[in-house]
Amino acid sequence: MPNQAVAELIEENVGPPLTKIAKPRELPQELFQRKSRLFLAKFGFAYGVIAAGWVAIAMNLHLALSAAAVVVVGLMYAHLVELQHECLHEHAFRSRQMNRIFGFLCGMFMFSSFSHYKYEHLRHHALLGRDENKEFFNYRFNRLDSPLGFVRGAWHLGRYADVLRHVARSLTGRPIEGVKRPTTNRRIKAEYRLFVVLFAGAVAFTALTGDTLLVWAWLLPLLLVAEPMHFLIELPEHFGLNTQHDPSVLTNTRTVKAGPFLEWFTNGNNLHTTHHAHPGVPMENVPVLSAQILPHFEVVEDSYWTFYKKVVTGEVRYEDFSATCMTR
Repeated sequence: MPNQAVAELIEENVGPPLTKIAKPRELPQELFQRKSRLFLAKFGFAYGVIAAGWVAIAMNLHLALSAAAVVVVGLMYAHLVELQHECLHEHAFRSRQMNRIFGFLCGMFMFSSFSHYKYEHLRHHALLGRDENKEFFNYRFNRLDSPLGFVRGAWHLGRYADVLRHVARSLTGRPIEGVKRPTTNRRIKAEYRLFVVLFAGAVAFTALTGDTLLVWAWLLPLLLVAEPMHFLIELPEHFGLNTQHDPSVLTNTRTVKAGPFLEWFTNGNNLHTTHHAHPGVPMENVPVLSAQILPHFEVVEDSYWTFYKKVVTGEVRYEDFSATCMTR
């Protein structure tokens, strides 16, 4: 579904509150211009940092250096999923095939299927505020109101049970649950089968050579760093807000003020209200639009730190879990 069509579909369904924000056709056309070269620079930088981290881990010069490399590499894996999000909205390239290729490469390390994420995420945009709304990343949103509960939520690895279930369906020819389009189903299953090939190759390399590089450079950064970090990126988007019955993005979506570093690291995800209001606007242009329409937003946090503090202390929480699409 084209970005403009998604944006217009959402505006038709969210009701009067969104009319305070200009409709897509009323915005300057330059806001919809893709910046493919800039995306390639971000993608190349992330892969370059990962490559450097892998080299540092392989050289094993010092334990502290290797540990730091594991952390940095894991952070880049999480960052790449935010770039994958840019591709699934077709913000990175005009070519749908190019978006899929680079989107797959962005999600590869975290076993995030581009086509599956795209299918579920665009539905999330269209269905936000309805009972049918759900997220592709189904995180644990209950019992986060204590330090231990928050840590357990961040390191909850239940997502991999879903990945394994999708892999099993892909290998046995069964359709992916909830995906009604045959072509999309085929693409999703092909990507999960490719994940199997990559992981099997990694296991075979480790077993045959006795070299544990892939354990230290892929598995540990993924489980110890990337998973909880991606949870931290995703959590502020809608946590504590009614995403199932409140139709307005002005109140069911959150914006977090952040400096240049975090805005880069999250790839503009902190400006999530703007993104939901106008998903056809490429992420590179979201900060410009957000500065114009921020006064209309009703849920804004001064920083990520203040938001996480409110969650841990229970100031921001769910009293009624029917208001969230998270089911874990």
